[in-house]
Amino acid sequence: MAGAEETLQLGSYGPADGPMAEIGAPVLQMIPSDAYAVATLEGALHENHDQGAATILPDGTALFACLDGHGGEGAQVSGYGLRNLLAGVAAALQAGKSATDAVAWAFACTSSTMPHNVTDCRFSGSTAILTVMQHTSEGRLLTTGWVGDSRAVISRTRPAVASPSSMPSPQQQQPVPLTKDHKPTDPKERQRLLECRAIVRPSRVINPHTGAWIEVGAVRVWDQSQIYGVAMSRSLGDMQVHPFLIPTPDISTRYLDDKDHTLVLATDGVWDVMENDEASQSANAGPPSVTCMEIVDTCARRWDAQMPNRRDDITTVVVDLTHPDLLLPATES
Repeated sequence: MAGAEETLQLGSYGPADGPMAEIGAPVLQMIPSDAYAVATLEGALHENHDQGAATILPDGTALFACLDGHGGEGAQVSGYGLRNLLAGVAAALQAGKSATDAVAWAFACTSSTMPHNVTDCRFSGSTAILTVMQHTSEGRLLTTGWVGDSRAVISRTRPAVASPSSMPSPQQQQPVPLTKDHKPTDPKERQRLLECRAIVRPSRVINPHTGAWIEVGAVRVWDQSQIYGVAMSRSLGDMQVHPFLIPTPDISTRYLDDKDHTLVLATDGVWDVMENDEASQSANAGPPSVTCMEIVDTCARRWDAQMPNRRDDITTVVVDLTHPDLLLPATES
């Protein structure tokens, strides 16, 4: 896995005279396509900290990203993350790295340069998902790297099952997760945190009736002074909680076949009120430009009904994996 210190002979998918991302790679242009759509809605508590993007590179490789910032500078952290993750992975791919190594390199460089370029990434951070779709000799390959609890799910045809009347039931979509939430309660993450002697517990408040400390809310990873806790085990930023909370992504790979129809990336503004299965079905109900917004609208209504004036930022990226723009490399279409 590539380290942030490694120097690449960076290529340029961006304009030769265009802006440069802070890691030293050209900022990518977002190429529009009917194959994908991004929808986002600001929450009720602060400016929108979410980011989402999708684009196709000149060689037909497609990139998709979704980030959810938190803390006072959450919007700045997620914006920095989006810009540099996309620029970094594209440059690393053009330099000849495999998708897995390119994703790892992009995360490492984005994390290592962030303290020098973001006002406050000690007490602010972001989740991040970065997905690369490549055309290979074995077929289309999805490589997904992530930190935090934003989630990526593929919608795949579920085989028809015969009903009691011997009539086949309609084919539906089943969700196939590409990511697993990085929570302190996850057994793998819990073991890592135990080994590095991290402080893992919910927040503590004083019981107004007894004066005793009680634990409330989600389990968090705390800094050594226990003044700042994060309800996930990996993220970009949140430097106050390093080295316990880490920016190293998990990376999954998957070859696509003709049963894979739609890719959904979303922040927890979606997943807190909508299950994978429902998102999978909804994403296949029409073109991405329509279904993407419908998912966001549905989740917003649920937030407003269940938690008035507490709605989280909501962001979704929907990708039609069957669209012609994503079926063949650009040089062959």
